[in-house]
Amino acid sequence: MKNCFRTAAKGGVTVLFAGCLFSSLLAHGVDGDRAKEGAAAGVRGEVVLARASHEWMSQQIEEPCILPNPKVPGRLVMLYGAVPASNRSYAAVGKAWADENEPLKWHQDEANPIFGPSAGGWDSGSIRLDTVLYIAEEDAYYIYYSGTKGNVQDRIGLAICPAGADGYSDVAGSAIVRYGTAPVLAPESAAPYHEEMASQAAVMREWNATANCWGWYMYYSYRGRDGVLPGIRLATSRDGKTWTRQFSADDPRGMGQIFASTPNAYYEWHQILKVDATYVLCIEVGVEHGVRWRPGLAVSTDPVRGWTQLDLDTMLQTKWRGLYEDRTLYHVATPALYAVKGKWYLYVQACGRPANDNYIDGGWEMWGVACDRRIGTRPGCADLYIPGVPATGSDAGGK
Repeated sequence: MKNCFRTAAKGGVTVLFAGCLFSSLLAHGVDGDRAKEGAAAGVRGEVVLARASHEWMSQQIEEPCILPNPKVPGRLVMLYGAVPASNRSYAAVGKAWADENEPLKWHQDEANPIFGPSAGGWDSGSIRLDTVLYIAEEDAYYIYYSGTKGNVQDRIGLAICPAGADGYSDVAGSAIVRYGTAPVLAPESAAPYHEEMASQAAVMREWNATANCWGWYMYYSYRGRDGVLPGIRLATSRDGKTWTRQFSADDPRGMGQIFASTPNAYYEWHQILKVDATYVLCIEVGVEHGVRWRPGLAVSTDPVRGWTQLDLDTMLQTKWRGLYEDRTLYHVATPALYAVKGKWYLYVQACGRPANDNYIDGGWEMWGVACDRRIGTRPGCADLYIPGVPATGSDAGGK
């Protein structure tokens, strides 16, 4: 989702990075017995990080970036962003861990937050977490984030942290080092881009056997002549540090986006993953200028071209039978899909319907939702698991 202070709407391969403390639905006003009954009757979900647990994350918790711990089999590591109620112009990053056998039970680190705005650089105003990758040959985590000197994140940066002996304990403020003194992707004002802001980088890399090198792909949001967060563009790299924009000539509107986005919708935080041979973008979309934020999906068999957005009602939270309520899941944002031990889960931030109907004033918790419904996407692309009641017993579970 978007940081609450923003005035307008507000972003790994199959493996990413994220974190938080398990909490019951009672933490934000949902009766525990009723929640259990709802889970038995329909979609299963829990609050996995609660705003009430710490002041630094008391307004909203967002951007679940989750990875298997590269040093401890059976463990998960999460980095996530959060905003305090006392200063909604500030955001920082924390970490947590979970056991694969309990993917909805997260243990927050006592040292949180571990990463925040710089003391005086281009990202000294506020930051948002975008993507975390483990780079095995460097035994390090690459942390992509959006930052600014003002109130709305408008440039994309990179920080690097050694994984350490156990993949978790040494991921700390003292070890996280920004790459250079400038962002790795700044907005490009020249034609044909006409960008004023570039942010929310969903990043993945793949080995190219033909070229004998890694190919890196960054899917980013932007603002500019085309409007506020009107869609998603692509940049590519050979090392994850120096990026080149790729203006898509396939966009029939001439905006250079990787797929034709929905008019009047905001496209912000998103995740890139690969399921079998299908590339998948899991996207937060605010239709009608943010009237209802929800998770969306786009698929392709090629990381650069051929992307198709699925119907934006495909994962709409009001379809989560037995779990959805206006007072808890009215808006859903920063969605990310993860497979854990053969089961799929959607991690999101969510808030109830604010009294003033302004999502910026919502109190956003972090949720984990079981994905038991198998759906087709498009011919030639893999099926996906999303929140929902399985059509048949054979459809329940992971792929």
